[in-house]
Amino acid sequence: MKLKKILSLLIVAAMMLCIFAACGNNGGGGNNGGGGNNGGNSHYPVTIDTYNYAKEPVQVTFEKKPEKVVCTNQTQTELMLYFGLDEYIAGMAYLDGAVRSDLQAQYDALKAAGKELTVKGCPQKEVVLALEPDFIFGWRSAFAEKSLGDVSEWHKLGVSTMILRCSNNTVNKRDLDAVLADIADIGKIFDIEDKTNKYIEDAKALIAKVDEKVASLDRAPYRAIIIEPGRDGTWYCWGSNTLTGNLVVKAGAEYGLPAGGNLSVEDIVKINPEVIIVDYMEEEGKTTAECEAEAIATVTSQAALAEVPAVANGKIMAVNLTDVYGGGIRMVPSVEAMFNFMYGQ
Repeated sequence: MKLKKILSLLIVAAMMLCIFAACGNNGGGGNNGGGGNNGGNSHYPVTIDTYNYAKEPVQVTFEKKPEKVVCTNQTQTELMLYFGLDEYIAGMAYLDGAVRSDLQAQYDALKAAGKELTVKGCPQKEVVLALEPDFIFGWRSAFAEKSLGDVSEWHKLGVSTMILRCSNNTVNKRDLDAVLADIADIGKIFDIEDKTNKYIEDAKALIAKVDEKVASLDRAPYRAIIIEPGRDGTWYCWGSNTLTGNLVVKAGAEYGLPAGGNLSVEDIVKINPEVIIVDYMEEEGKTTAECEAEAIATVTSQAALAEVPAVANGKIMAVNLTDVYGGGIRMVPSVEAMFNFMYGQ
């Protein structure tokens, strides 16, 4: 009799174990949420579409969350910091200027921990190899032969790579959709899609808000260009097919030189822009206000441009190049800022 009771209890226990095991395997993801890479997490592997130096599509598969990331440019570093991925940064290089103020404390902590690479420009291959990274996050130019070498070389070493779509004209369609696609990929790579999806949702809402304002304007769009000062009184005008030029169009402008190209004073007179946006790179030892003033002065100091509407009416805006180039978290807010400058809202 006792034997029968014992057998019955064993059978019931076995059935309960089977039920719990079945429940534990149901749904794949459990309650792991947006982060973590522990035993039962079915998030990995994930595959993203990225590129090599020749602009050719490359698929990269991540078997787990990267743990030692090298960021080759400020844009990538700020993106990592914004989403709270500080702990995964092994090295960060090439600041174009001041880090975004809300991220400065995080950056300073990493710098104090020796994570800032003290090199001018993109770090060299041997510098990055010494960090033993498992992921390099950069601009396309970082993978030139004279710098890090092509992504295929790193893949052979087991190091994953990702190139921002709009950096160095990597993709043909360089716009905010491409910028947000980069951010979506970071969400997949680090299993933080809850955070990146929220950012993308908020970004699209802000873009839609600007679109509505542009549609309701009671005047024709301003004819505008965005230029970068060169030498000897010349400038480079970003084409509307670049991300930088596209942002100006998205802000509600009629673009003055869609093809872009080098400009002389005479060229600007011919375009006759109503708004001129001048980008600049911050210089060590100079304040942001000084850099902005110098950028604007490259235009206003030219007597031949005095009658150009943008100059005559004081419609010249200076923007940090980091705010309008390559992608990352600064692009969408810049569209709103340029709209507000042009239309006073």
